[in-house]
Amino acid sequence: MSLMNIINTSASSQSRNRSHTLEKLWQDYEKKQLRNKRYRTKLEVFYHEFTSQLLEKEQAICDASAQWVRHLLTFVPRKSIKGRQREALLEWIEEELSILESNPFNPINTHEIRDSFTSLLIAYQATLPEQDIYQHELDAVREELESMFGFELDIDDAQLSELIDEPVKFHAFFEQILAEQHNKAFDDGDADNAFEQDETEYGADDDDFFFESTQPEQALSLELFSDKTMSKLYRQLANQFHPDKEPEPAKKALKKELMQQLSQAKKSKDAVALLMLALEYLPEYKLEADADLIKRIEAALQVKIGLLNRDYQSMQNGNDIKSMIWQRFGSGSKASRAKELAQYGDDLTIETEELLEKVSKIKTVQAVQKELNQRSRRGSLNDIFDLAMFNNETFDEFWQYK
Repeated sequence: MSLMNIINTSASSQSRNRSHTLEKLWQDYEKKQLRNKRYRTKLEVFYHEFTSQLLEKEQAICDASAQWVRHLLTFVPRKSIKGRQREALLEWIEEELSILESNPFNPINTHEIRDSFTSLLIAYQATLPEQDIYQHELDAVREELESMFGFELDIDDAQLSELIDEPVKFHAFFEQILAEQHNKAFDDGDADNAFEQDETEYGADDDDFFFESTQPEQALSLELFSDKTMSKLYRQLANQFHPDKEPEPAKKALKKELMQQLSQAKKSKDAVALLMLALEYLPEYKLEADADLIKRIEAALQVKIGLLNRDYQSMQNGNDIKSMIWQRFGSGSKASRAKELAQYGDDLTIETEELLEKVSKIKTVQAVQKELNQRSRRGSLNDIFDLAMFNNETFDEFWQYK
């Protein structure tokens, strides 16, 4: 679809050259828009395929994990588990609970489990003998907190020591600081911009189409919105899409949707969206454009192309669930993807069965202690392995220098 179908230009050679550049930019914009749409569709389709095959298995392992964590919590109060083993048990529960909480398919409300774990932690802390906190330790904690919050803390060393000794007070203090920062950010901001009312009326008086640039690098693009020709185009589209002027129910619903698109284009200062709507729904409309207006349309297209490229990169490397699933399983052919999904499903089933088996078999303190000892040995072996790898790398580097 050629943009020049709705643009009238002067006969000067400068205008003709700019028209050629504009058309190339428009083609590039349409191509990248189609690319993004296809990639997004690919993510959506594969996500649907993933969930249709594996959602039940993901939720089953979450349920098994919740049972396992609750089971481990029953051993925390047992007095025969003490010292380093007690700490190892708490670390194990924290690890398992964090994994459960981070699973995007988790159907379990983990707040109750987390609250129970926190209560047990507080009870455990209360049994520990009080230890003196040295000044350098206080300074380190203070420095870490001030780095996190971004300002100096108005508490003395005694108050900070009390917070360190009592986790409940520390948690309350932390929540209070976060709330104060949130309220301060709101108070410092423009209250008028905190809430934005949706446009629901489409009267003829709503013709103000001037927007101030909020980003200097987009100033040339945003100048379009102070141009009379673009204001005229907006009014023409608003008149075309006005739902109250359409008697047929089916077309009325479509025009309501189009009017929402138009309102969003105005709100987001998107001149390119106006041009696309005009191309599709006002094919007879002609936008009178001189070289200066074409230059500004070019700038708007360049901004939009940049946004499309960033959006594409975000989809490819994003940390949303659909992007991550594609990154994990989407490489290779369709057959290899299907095989990998099937293997992953089998692994989930095996892991679920293993968790449920541990819940049923590990009933005594001795059984838990055995598991803790095995975890400790695996951790020691990993430490030895890491040290060996480090020494080998150091040795290789030495011979490279030789």
